[in-house]
Amino acid sequence: MDYLKKCERLTVVDATCGKGKTSWAIQHMNEVELSEKFIYITPFLTEVQRVKESVTGRKFYEPTKDDQNVTKIESFKQLLEKGENIVATHSLFLNIDDEILKLIYLQDYTLILDEVMNVIEQVPIKQDDIKVLLQAKTDKDEHFITVKENGYVKWNNREYAGDRFSHIKHLAYTNNLIIHNNTAMYWTFPAAVFKSFKDVYILTYMFYGQLQRYYFDLFNVKYKFHSVDLNTVGKYELTSYVKPTKEKELPVLKENIRIYYKGHKDKKDLNAIGEETSAFSSSWIKRHLDKKSILKMISDNAYNFYRNKCEAKSDKVMWTCVKEFEKQLSVPKAKKQFVEVTCRATNNYVERNTLIYLSNRYMNPVTKQFFKSHNIKVDEDGWALSELLQWLFRSCIRQGQKINLYVPSSRMREMLEKYLNGEPVAYFEEKIFDDIIRNQTQLQRESKESISVV
Repeated sequence: MDYLKKCERLTVVDATCGKGKTSWAIQHMNEVELSEKFIYITPFLTEVQRVKESVTGRKFYEPTKDDQNVTKIESFKQLLEKGENIVATHSLFLNIDDEILKLIYLQDYTLILDEVMNVIEQVPIKQDDIKVLLQAKTDKDEHFITVKENGYVKWNNREYAGDRFSHIKHLAYTNNLIIHNNTAMYWTFPAAVFKSFKDVYILTYMFYGQLQRYYFDLFNVKYKFHSVDLNTVGKYELTSYVKPTKEKELPVLKENIRIYYKGHKDKKDLNAIGEETSAFSSSWIKRHLDKKSILKMISDNAYNFYRNKCEAKSDKVMWTCVKEFEKQLSVPKAKKQFVEVTCRATNNYVERNTLIYLSNRYMNPVTKQFFKSHNIKVDEDGWALSELLQWLFRSCIRQGQKINLYVPSSRMREMLEKYLNGEPVAYFEEKIFDDIIRNQTQLQRESKESISVV
């Protein structure tokens, strides 16, 4: 469809958390002509309210339910039909359909996406069930599903009314279901959405280490990079892109993040339990779930860190692990201070200054192989580092204050140390930024525009 080819190249505003990406976006929306129309998508309802209150140059509307049984997605469509400026959450935007997509195109909207979304997810279906779907036939001797050349699943059994595969049927009908190696299925957000906007700005940090970058590469969505800074007259402006380890804020950040190490007077090294490379990964924790002494040691170390080493009160603590293991690794007297390991883009924890990171992040191996099978470069360390930094920046570090940090995983701690020292983290900086430069050079040939990489 022709209306899916408007935005030729997205702008990724990639800069340190707290540097002013959202402030630039609000400033931009306040300054441009009123004829410009925006859709602002953010992870949290609190940020929806912030945008509504902070953008004074134009009125923003939030999709809402009403007494006439109008759903939020129907309200979204009504606002689009009127050409209103809209602010909504990631969760609502992920439910976009063809009708919304066409309305966006026809109304000439600009999208500002605050933080990356969950644009690709593995569908919960067992490998044996996939085999059943591929082999089963209808009364008309048609296979329940067939796989198109591009890997998308086509559902053929229109008479099917069961529950077991109803979710698969729905995803296949929306043309958002990809099968991988006949062993796994993935739901994908329709990439055509990003091409239907007049312009697209994505506000994030370390985009090249995130799944949405792999998703864009998979669907050939073009993008360019900018950073953001406060100029001499007190205004935010987009600037040339700067590598994460070359950011001018890095020395201050290094000074403000006080990582725990064993001191001369310490009888016990709280990091010793994480020296194994795989320590605190999901598979490692699963192997130790029946070893109560190990689980108790992890919890005791965390308590020892914040209560004895830092002399911190529990309300200043922010701790995490993979959600699945929250109960088993619960930190004594700080159970309610848990903040999910995937948390990002919220200011709800800016008073926390004592952080405990009981995780060692690895990509889902099936997802990793899925991208690699499509010749997409995957940097697992870059992804893990970006996840760690996003979590750290939920704390008071985003306000320039000092934090105490306990990271028992040697792998995660060493990556953070390299980053803070301005050293490349594996291929994340050595290879990927060559790709950025090469990409920008190609864009220069195509459009006579360029952007430097510092």
